[in-house]
Amino acid sequence: MAVAVAAGAAFEAGVPRPLFETRVYPYGAISGRYYDVSAAGRRFLINSEAVETASTVSPITVVANWRAAAKP
Repeated sequence: MAVAVAAGAAFEAGVPRPLFETRVYPYGAISGRYYDVSAAGRRFLINSEAVETASTVSPITVVANWRAAAKP
């Protein structure tokens, strides 16, 4: 949640509102925490499920025994 504040002669807080929306992926979280804040405090690191689409998935090639194939 985020709240606008005014720090003048008296402290005033506005109406709370969501800072952002996300779908938290609770499985595999350590110590029950599903998020963390970066060391600089400028980013949130959120455990969320990866969404893959055909345009974002790139194939990979695994070469087994490549040293033997590289010998002349």
